[in-house]
Amino acid sequence: MKYFDLLPQPAETELLKRGVMTDELLYCVKADLDGGGCYIDVYITFTKETLSVLRGYEKYGKMKRGSKRRNLIGFEVSGYDEYPLESIDEMYVDRYYDSARLMIRSKNGEEFPVGRFSLGFADKFEKFSLRVCATAKGEPIDDSLLEGVKTHCPVCGEPYPDPNRPVCPRCVDRRSVFKRLLSMFKDFRTAVFLILLTIVLSNVFAVLSPIFGAQTLYDEVLAKGGKYYGKILMIVLIIASINLASMIMRIVSGIITSKVVPVVTHRLRVKIFSSMQRLSLDFFTSKQTGSLMSRVDRDSQNIYWFFTDIVPYGVTNIVKIIGIAVIMLVISPVLSIGIILTITVIEIVQQRFYKSQRKLYRKFDVANRSANSVLSDVMNGQRVVKAFAREDKEIDRYRIKNTDAFTINTRINSRIANTIPVIWTFYRIVNKMVFCLGAVLVIKGHILFGALSALISYTEMTMDPINFFTWIGDRWAKCMDAASRMFEIMDALPTVKEDDNPVHIKKMRGDIELKNVSFEYEAGHSIIKNVSLKVESGHMFGIVGKTGAGKSTIINLIARLYDVTGGEITIDGVPIRKIATEDLRRNIGIVSQETFLFIGSIADNIRYANPEATMEEVIEAAKSANAHEFITKLPEGYNTKVGEGGISLSGGEKQRISIARAIIQKPNILILDEATAAMDTRTERKIQAAIDSLKQGRTIISIAHRLSTLRDADMLCVIENGELKETGTHDELIRKKGKYFELYKLQAEALQFIQE
Repeated sequence: MKYFDLLPQPAETELLKRGVMTDELLYCVKADLDGGGCYIDVYITFTKETLSVLRGYEKYGKMKRGSKRRNLIGFEVSGYDEYPLESIDEMYVDRYYDSARLMIRSKNGEEFPVGRFSLGFADKFEKFSLRVCATAKGEPIDDSLLEGVKTHCPVCGEPYPDPNRPVCPRCVDRRSVFKRLLSMFKDFRTAVFLILLTIVLSNVFAVLSPIFGAQTLYDEVLAKGGKYYGKILMIVLIIASINLASMIMRIVSGIITSKVVPVVTHRLRVKIFSSMQRLSLDFFTSKQTGSLMSRVDRDSQNIYWFFTDIVPYGVTNIVKIIGIAVIMLVISPVLSIGIILTITVIEIVQQRFYKSQRKLYRKFDVANRSANSVLSDVMNGQRVVKAFAREDKEIDRYRIKNTDAFTINTRINSRIANTIPVIWTFYRIVNKMVFCLGAVLVIKGHILFGALSALISYTEMTMDPINFFTWIGDRWAKCMDAASRMFEIMDALPTVKEDDNPVHIKKMRGDIELKNVSFEYEAGHSIIKNVSLKVESGHMFGIVGKTGAGKSTIINLIARLYDVTGGEITIDGVPIRKIATEDLRRNIGIVSQETFLFIGSIADNIRYANPEATMEEVIEAAKSANAHEFITKLPEGYNTKVGEGGISLSGGEKQRISIARAIIQKPNILILDEATAAMDTRTERKIQAAIDSLKQGRTIISIAHRLSTLRDADMLCVIENGELKETGTHDELIRKKGKYFELYKLQAEALQFIQE
């Protein structure tokens, strides 16, 4: 059995009882509702002849300690149905707002559901239904695109937040994440050893200080008959030496840490960014820019503070609390046990308090990010806000979001103000009671005054470790979450992968062929449907169609920004999956309708595709794109800064720079996606003349809404709803009076209306 959900042994046993040959099962999915919407476990699976639907309830044993999932021990069957595949005309997914149904349409026209599930599982059910239909029709099934794909967590069964990164935030092992973080310091073993050594020594000295400063001073130096009676200078020098040694150790530890940790953080940021750059386009289109930036910036900063604050102070307080406990028990076991029990009670109370506080911290974080999202939207959309006079409404919207964050923050601070003082007042009272009890013991001669003073000093010293261990859990969770998010990116694999043995083509002729190409961004929602066409080298090929027809998707597939989900695309007879990515990108130049200029000079933006280009080549490319004239009129010409903080260019000017950027690449295949959409008719004609001069020896694929710009194309095709409707030259398509003729007629009528 392959992919999707695994059939558990108890359910497999029940199928065997009903005569199902489980070794012949092909695929299996699990739904959490039956066809009527009742909560029940439904396993749907099939062989080459029969579809089986097993309904019932899974039985679980007790959860073992340390386990994140209960052990499945049985399956109580409530219903079972079988359907011969030959009786199934179609299986499909019927989607609702937040759920979906797996439907069967029989050959006699009857339709009925066999299971219902959450909408997040629709992808696997779509793929499952396609395989049922293909098996019923005797068609071959291509599972190559599913190899290694994991969509759901094997521990909790929930879908991964990102199917491209099989990491479940609910089940991530924080210990393994922590070990992996520590492994990043393997190149600094000596420095880490010195850091730990200095931390341990500084705290050993700190713990020893009260022994000499209180017990030895009062009981052995100042008391008559003491071992060191009268030797005050000696004990003062010892105390000063201990404090000085402790301070030096802390300074050395801080210096080494300040040098090592930033280097590790720097490497981590570079690794995250470089990992992002290796991922495919779909990763970026499915993520918010701010979220990705926080992966590089905020999450790495959390890790930085973790290693500069939490780890050193963690080691510090562990050494300190162990040393204090041992010495206190040696000085006075009776008083020490009372103090330790008190500290334990306080620690338990504070742990429970902060555990409930973490829920509020998470709510505050969500509310704060929501307020920041509104702020970001309004700042970036000021033009729209001003145009529609929505300033007051946006103020109200931000006030509401900010009030939510304020309310939660007020509740957090109020709980802290009402709880923490009570806890520490209780601790102070117990501390005074211990002092009073100790005074009684001193009077009765059971303990010396210096020992009692040292004991009181140690109880004061325990306050820092107690505070640290109460809030460390929250900081630990934040750091591990940040680390796991970054490791998710570092471990992510691109969906568009280069072949293990790629074919290198230094210079492409430009013969392009699409063979029964299909594509879908989301399973069950086809964008391109069984498209086949040929583009001959050295020719101009035009693609026309209504908005949303799938034109831009086709050129994205040709450039292999996405991989087809069906069929094949070849260039010069070689499947693009096998062509080396570097060669493919070098030979294909794209001018998108969405222009983007990087921060820098105009010359730098033009030579972005060819950094080694000379200034003469930059100017020549700008002239070909009809951009030279407006560039020379700018304050600093080609050295004029654009982008953030630079000069603002119009849409048409940006587009011409984008075209020049593609031209300087000198690609053998040039793709123009509405490249002249932001230009006036006069400029567009000049660009068209420039494009005509580029045709020689190049294959050009052009998309345009204005059909007049494609009249001279060697071949045109009409795309509608992802399907290829017509192909031919402009004159041929006009004579056919089909879809192209309809589009041409509509534009002609609109132009005539404007002229009138």
